[in-house]
Amino acid sequence: MAETKGIFLTRHIGKTTYKVRVHLSETANETMEDKILRLIRNDGLAMDGECGIMELPQMSRQSERSA
Repeated sequence: MAETKGIFLTRHIGKTTYKVRVHLSETANETMEDKILRLIRNDGLAMDGECGIMELPQMSRQSERSA
């Protein structure tokens, strides 16, 4: 069995810990920026235009202008 190498990223969000292994290709033709943009574009297409529109600002504190 071949040994798999990768970079581990660990993030704590709330009470959940996410551990992600990232594998990088030595022969990749696509930059990381291109890959991320492609993933975002494809995710938007997969949602078939049913994205919600945020009507109220999602802020945890009052803005300075409203005081």
